[in-house]
Amino acid sequence: MSKSYLLLAGALLATSGAFAQSVGIGTGAPATTAMLEVASTTKGMLVPRMTSAQRTAISSPAQGLLVYQTDGTAGFYYNNSTTSTANWLWLPDKVSAGDNLGNGTATSAVKLAGNSLSNNGTGGLSIDNSGNVTTTGNSLVSGNSSVAGNSAVTGNGSVSGVLAVGTTTADAKAALDITSTTKGLLPPRLTLTQRNAMGTPTVGMLIIQTDNTPGLYQYTSTGWASVGAGEYTAESSSAGNAPTTNVTVNPPATNIVYNDNGGANGTITLGTGTAGQRLVIVNNDNQYITVVSASGTGNILPKYAARFIYTGGVWRRES
Repeated sequence: MSKSYLLLAGALLATSGAFAQSVGIGTGAPATTAMLEVASTTKGMLVPRMTSAQRTAISSPAQGLLVYQTDGTAGFYYNNSTTSTANWLWLPDKVSAGDNLGNGTATSAVKLAGNSLSNNGTGGLSIDNSGNVTTTGNSLVSGNSSVAGNSAVTGNGSVSGVLAVGTTTADAKAALDITSTTKGLLPPRLTLTQRNAMGTPTVGMLIIQTDNTPGLYQYTSTGWASVGAGEYTAESSSAGNAPTTNVTVNPPATNIVYNDNGGANGTITLGTGTAGQRLVIVNNDNQYITVVSASGTGNILPKYAARFIYTGGVWRRES
């Protein structure tokens, strides 16, 4: 009997010494940073298996305690509580998103399309790691919206209601209210070639032309016209009766006054000039005068004037 006790004591001492180091099962060289290493290429490791009732019956489970639940929502559960009150957490195999994402009170049809939110599963709204928001297709903003900081919008978009920039109290009668005491408004900047490539835009379109007599241009019913060409002094002037027949004029002067001819007026076609030359035609006749330029055919009403500029080898109406 004494021999048995000695063998048992020796085994316990040996076991105690082994547990003070790393224990290896299936390997003779367990990792030095692991208290227990199980190695196998044909078998796995089974943690304690129990029902939900058995798991919750464990009194004051240790933090990090791991079990496998066999009923209910089966799977691995671990306790992450730092107190004697258990807080079991289930380890799901994956996180799934259904076809519909909602707030629990309304039905929605928002899908995850890659890294984007979409209602058709292909395009949608995405936000990158830098906070940039991009959409596929057109963007629509409705209701009251505000944007702080620097923002950029590209592509096609629409805003319904009143859009305010730089203020949260937009003028109710304005579709667009821009407020600033340190910055201005910068319309699109185009070259003459780019401007002409637009074809026939909507009347009222505004651009900044950057070459060939740069400035602010507005598209009118007779074509593109410079806006606010500024004051200038007429270098030369001529006066005479308005023509009664169709004529082509190569203006040698910068100011032409047409007086009443007592009859019907002919059409004036502007011919050639010098680059940058400006021309004012004053109609003192009692009938309108029709003038043809590269901007189109337009009328100058009685007692009114029109301004033209010679640019790009043609005469264009400014106002």
